[in-house]
Amino acid sequence: MAPVVILIRHAEGLHSKYRAHDWSIFDPKLTVKGIEQCKVLAAELEPRFPFTREESLIVVSPLARTLQTVQHSLPWLQARGVPVEVRAEWQETTANPCDVGAALSELEADWPDFDFSKVDPVYPEKTGLYGPSEEAIQNRASVVRRWLFERPEKCVVVVTHSGFLRRLVHGPKYQNVEYRAYRFADGLAEGELELKELNKERPLEHEEDLSSKHPRIGA
Repeated sequence: MAPVVILIRHAEGLHSKYRAHDWSIFDPKLTVKGIEQCKVLAAELEPRFPFTREESLIVVSPLARTLQTVQHSLPWLQARGVPVEVRAEWQETTANPCDVGAALSELEADWPDFDFSKVDPVYPEKTGLYGPSEEAIQNRASVVRRWLFERPEKCVVVVTHSGFLRRLVHGPKYQNVEYRAYRFADGLAEGELELKELNKERPLEHEEDLSSKHPRIGA
C-alpha cells in the first residue's frame, strides 16, 4: 500500500521577511521568526505522529530554508532514527537566485547528518527536469508522485516549497510551516496519480484520532 504523505512548506525565509519578497537573495536561510515557526510545527506534529522509525522517511529539498526547517522542526523524528533524504526533485520552481541552491559540498558540510547521496548530480543547475518552464515543473510533479507512490514506508514526510506544492496537489496555497496529510486516490496505479488530502479530523488515518486537540497549522 502506498504511504501516507505529509507535505510541509518551509518556514519563513529571509527572501520573504515581512511579506516583502526579494528574489535576489541567493539561497536564503530562515529568519528568526522562521525558526520560531519550526518550534510551533514540532509541538503540533509530534503528538499526532503515530508511525515508527522503520515505517517513516523524511525527504527534503536541497535549499537552505527547507534543510533548516527539517533541522529545527523535525529533530524529534531524527532522534528516533528516521533518516533524512535530500532530493533535487523537491526544489522550488523558479530560476531566481532565491530558488537556486548552494553547491552540494557546502550543504553536506552544514548538514552532515542528512543523506545527500540521492541528489541528482546536475544540482543546482536549473535544466531538464528542474527547468523553470511550466512543462518541466508539471513533469517533475508527475515524477515525484510516482516516486512517492512506490515508496515502501508507511509515512513519508516531505519539506518543500509553495510553488512546487501548487503543482503537486490541489488546494489552497500553503502557509509557512503548514502541513497537510494525503493518501493516493484509489484505482490510479497505472495512470496519472493523484494525492487526496485526508479528512482534517483524522489527518493521519490512524487508530486514534490525534487531531482533535491539534488543528491543522495554518487553518
